[in-house]
Amino acid sequence: MNVVIDGVKYAPANNPTSNIGIAISTHNRHEVLSRALEHHLKYLPYGALVVVIDDGSKKPVTVPDGVRLIRHDMSQGIVASKNASLEALMDAGCEQLFLWDDDAWPVAENWHQPYIDSPEPHLAYQFLDLAGPRKLRDMNILFQDAQHIAYTGQRGVMLYYHRSAVNKVGGFDPVYGRGMYEHPDLALRIHNAGLTSWAFADVVGSERLIHSCDEHETVDRSLPGAERQALVAKNSVIYSHRRDSFYTGYVEYRQQRNVVITTLLTSQPDPQRGSKMAATPDLLSKWAASVKSADAVVLVDELETAPAGATLHRVPDVAMNVYFRRWLHIYQHLRDHPEYRWVWCTDGTDVEMLHEPWQEMEPGKIYVGSEPKTYADAWAAANHPEACYQQFLTQHRKDLMLNAGLLGGSRAEVMAVAHGIVRLYYHIESLRCWKKEGAASAIGDMIAFAIVAHRYSDRLVTGPRVHTVFKSNGIGKDYAWWQHK
Repeated sequence: MNVVIDGVKYAPANNPTSNIGIAISTHNRHEVLSRALEHHLKYLPYGALVVVIDDGSKKPVTVPDGVRLIRHDMSQGIVASKNASLEALMDAGCEQLFLWDDDAWPVAENWHQPYIDSPEPHLAYQFLDLAGPRKLRDMNILFQDAQHIAYTGQRGVMLYYHRSAVNKVGGFDPVYGRGMYEHPDLALRIHNAGLTSWAFADVVGSERLIHSCDEHETVDRSLPGAERQALVAKNSVIYSHRRDSFYTGYVEYRQQRNVVITTLLTSQPDPQRGSKMAATPDLLSKWAASVKSADAVVLVDELETAPAGATLHRVPDVAMNVYFRRWLHIYQHLRDHPEYRWVWCTDGTDVEMLHEPWQEMEPGKIYVGSEPKTYADAWAAANHPEACYQQFLTQHRKDLMLNAGLLGGSRAEVMAVAHGIVRLYYHIESLRCWKKEGAASAIGDMIAFAIVAHRYSDRLVTGPRVHTVFKSNGIGKDYAWWQHK
């Protein structure tokens, strides 16, 4: 049943999510946006969610009731605005995503239906060339049938995505800065992932459904000419390389943050101390105060009060060695928070951030703590009796000893290391159950950490830039990111 009151379509109040999401990005074009919203609301699909992304307009935009407004206080550019559009619609549970520039709008009822009816999970409103006498001659038609028309390039005024395509390859890549080539890059990644028949396609007859001011050259571009030319020159090189190499890859579209994670698991005895630790925020106060330009997250099972500057996340009480258990909780927390970009997992009672590491961290690198000694260590041999640990200690007795109190890298890389430690722990416990391992067990995770980290030995970074000399009370603190004891 369709309900229309004074020309406005209404959806049932008990519909918690919208199947169709419309996001309009705008910057300093209030009159253009007003005209666009008038058309969108006139031809609004039933139950659709409408979101406006105001990318730092000097005068904040206003929107009608029922339209959600997201504002960037400072202009972040096209890439960030389009990713904010994806984030808003994906988080709202939309299946059919329509991303619009503010200078394009629908001009017919059910304009959206051909895009939704198409089996293609990505399409875009296309025009072969400008409508007036001036011609670009920058695209050709590759294919056409009764339903679709495919081109050699893509316009970006209205981009349609099915939710499944975004789940597979993500969103717009920040490598393109403020913009230019970001949308054909995403189209190619979707195509190269095997999801679409053509990289750049539209539905037949879209010119009767959608109006583009760009196509008719009736509006000034929101990006100044000189800045636009500079971005084109820079980004065309990136795009051309990716196009010719058939690049595909996932790009996180959510606004990403950095995080430093520690744990305070006090419900079970600490096997190295022989007793339970106190559940007090004072133990973590210096750690929390030192964290800069990142979330400070503490995973806890008993602590009720967070140290100043930190956030507590409660985890279940588990009868498990706390040193291995922390990696299980860290893995699960990172799994549940895809918005994190750079991650550090650190001890909380004896580690402090000295200098921010974020600007110097490199994709693919894994940053770890270390000690000024090798694995030819009597304490390590005596306290890690399992066969695989003893074998590692023998084979690597001349290698620098790594320390599990510091681990940094991208979210994916830190998750991989944490999961590797958990897998190793459960494998050893299974061997113990099957009587293929002795009853004596390691008191901590140091050698498990070393075994897993060794798998990434070609990517490991440690030493004086990462941390001070272990247990030196700060030797190297003028240069190191972290102080460890």
